[in-house]
Amino acid sequence: MQAEIPQPISGVPFRWGGFTGRQLAWVMAGAAVPYLLLRLQLTPELALASAAPWLVLALLFGFGRREGRSLDCWVGDWLWFQIQPHHLHHPRSTSADRYVTVDSEVQAGDQGMPELASVLTWVAPWP
Repeated sequence: MQAEIPQPISGVPFRWGGFTGRQLAWVMAGAAVPYLLLRLQLTPELALASAAPWLVLALLFGFGRREGRSLDCWVGDWLWFQIQPHHLHHPRSTSADRYVTVDSEVQAGDQGMPELASVLTWVAPWP
């Protein structure tokens, strides 16, 4: 008798008709705007033409990939990176210099540092 090996199923994408849950959600989100425009009694040509950019974007997010990742996750991480601060500065620095000495109170030879070790330099951002 073979022993059953437990396997995590939380990482396995569930599929409905060949679509994963995330893909199906993006397809439904993309179809929501044309559906609403058609319910507002717009002509089909006008409703589909005006909702085409939204539909294309939703389909790209649902099925597109970038650097081995789904496009919606990649774009979300890229946007998060863009809004984060990119300025490096030492918390105790009072000067506006580009280079600030870090660990200046620790001298070479203290706390097990080799004699040839020098203090680290913190690189601040471009002005």
